[in-house]
Amino acid sequence: MTPRSSDDAGAVPLPATRFGARLGGVGVALPVGTALEFVADAAIYPLPLAPARIAGLMQLRGQPLVVLDPSTEPAAATSMRRRDVLVVGKPPQAAALLVDGPPQPLVDASWQPIDERLPDCPFASAIDVVGREPGQRGGPGEPWYGADPERLFEALARS
Repeated sequence: MTPRSSDDAGAVPLPATRFGARLGGVGVALPVGTALEFVADAAIYPLPLAPARIAGLMQLRGQPLVVLDPSTEPAAATSMRRRDVLVVGKPPQAAALLVDGPPQPLVDASWQPIDERLPDCPFASAIDVVGREPGQRGGPGEPWYGADPERLFEALARS
């Protein structure tokens, strides 16, 4: 099944060519064909002595996954907590990211070019300016930045 979104008039549904997610308030558009799975309210278990960027471990169908925290100031977890995560890749080569909500389908044809600097975030070295979705009433909308998952994970691991 192809995820669908509708154009501004709501008359013609357009297929989503990629998905985007908000990571620490920054809209990140992931490449077409990236394996994604959204897990709402996932149980995340802390890893003692792990770097601050590692939120902990979660389990997905029996596979342990590292959960990374892309927020500007990651919170140190001392006990199990529940958060929304986006699993990127297919286990066992997958990792998870804390997200601000479920991923959104993005239609490339509806984007407007933007001339913006990269946001101040711990993974800025892994993203590129992609575009801006049109606003609901003709305004500029929200910016989305393209990110290669491998570069994104590396940037978070280094920060």
